[in-house]
Amino acid sequence: MQPWWDNGIVKLLHGDSREVLRQMPDESVHMAVTSPPYWALRDYQLEPLTWGDGWRGSLGLEPTPQLYIAHLVEIFEQVRRVLRRDGTLWCNIGDSYTGS
Repeated sequence: MQPWWDNGIVKLLHGDSREVLRQMPDESVHMAVTSPPYWALRDYQLEPLTWGDGWRGSLGLEPTPQLYIAHLVEIFEQVRRVLRRDGTLWCNIGDSYTGS
């Protein structure tokens, strides 16, 4: 796995988060930062992915909020695995329907 950017202190990884995380050792990350696509807000025109439940599409374009949350859980289970015991997760996520 080649980092997208690495200055020797901070390493940025880019790709399908499920695949990138699976390649990482347990408890190897000090901090994870993410801003996943909000549900039903926009289509980034990415190649569709096949999820563990068999649904095919991009994160955020699921037909129901429940399926969206299930896919976030699929990702964050791996985030939890790679985070150190003293690690932190920063997740920016919001409700795309609160504005006008």
